[in-house]
Amino acid sequence: MQTRHDFPKIASWNRPPVTHVKEKTPLFIGFTRNWPLLQQVVLSYITSGWPPSDIYVVENTGTLHSNKKGLLSLQNPFFLNHTRLDLFGVNVLITPTLLTFSQLQTFYLFTAVERGWDYFFWSHMDVIITTNEYHEGSFYSRVVEVLQETLTPSWLGDQKDWAIRFYAYDWLALNHVQAFINLGGWDTFISYYTADCDMHERIKMENIKMATADAGNVSDVGTSIDLSLLFRKKIDPNLPPKTAADLDALEDDERAGKGYVQLTKAVQDAVEDKKNPKHIRNSWQEQQSGGKGEPFYREPHGFSDNLERAVQYGIQSFESKWGGHKGCGLPGFNTEDAWMLESTTIPPT
Repeated sequence: MQTRHDFPKIASWNRPPVTHVKEKTPLFIGFTRNWPLLQQVVLSYITSGWPPSDIYVVENTGTLHSNKKGLLSLQNPFFLNHTRLDLFGVNVLITPTLLTFSQLQTFYLFTAVERGWDYFFWSHMDVIITTNEYHEGSFYSRVVEVLQETLTPSWLGDQKDWAIRFYAYDWLALNHVQAFINLGGWDTFISYYTADCDMHERIKMENIKMATADAGNVSDVGTSIDLSLLFRKKIDPNLPPKTAADLDALEDDERAGKGYVQLTKAVQDAVEDKKNPKHIRNSWQEQQSGGKGEPFYREPHGFSDNLERAVQYGIQSFESKWGGHKGCGLPGFNTEDAWMLESTTIPPT
């Protein structure tokens, strides 16, 4: 694939609307390590109807413009193929340094404010998106339907505002910018795990609405599948396409046809592999270990060890903030209780 025109045609039911919907649908996908998984999630969104121009890959590698200049090798954990993403038609934003989870969320919020967006979507990179072909519409069209519902004033009910719509917890989420600003944003001292607990609990304390929604299949994975399956062509397993042109030349499968069954099985196998007790959940982050001698090289084991330290410091910060309380639930707490409690005694409701 040399130009955007070489991109294989997407199944008719998964193509984005010819004229963009009136609502904006910016989608952030953060990236630090594992290019194959990033490429997979981007392609899965595109082949499920999301307009490529609305997708923003946020390169959070801490390597400045090394990837943009092509200075990192494929086996470098922080390698990102800017040329390939440009061929896909998506945008790439580069963070100025390696950000923690809560800092990255703040970067999303900052970017939305800078661009005048009232809301935005964000997604994990270790997921695969597929349209539920047993229902009408594409994954994207159903996301838009939920967005339209969310923007209807009557949807709030007796609550004063809304903050988040979860499409599959935060594997894909819709965030309301002003609600996060009013709450003071993310607590960046809580680096990774429990940062979401802190944010979501503060949302609940202020009686701001969070709700779930369904738009299709959002699957948590740690390995790659055959990406050609995402394009929903009639593929002969004995003669798989070798190039993008070969794939494009194949006939489209029927909606919910044999190819969909094959795709669903491949995704489910990847899901089960990640859930396997022998599988270390986030081992996908450490599948590459090359890059020695390249710009901003970090010894992989040392990087992972220090990342875990940052995770633990963040958890300690969360627990200290809420009086030593462990775990996500903070029933009976108020926002004014932050840093003011000396024990785990839950305040009276």
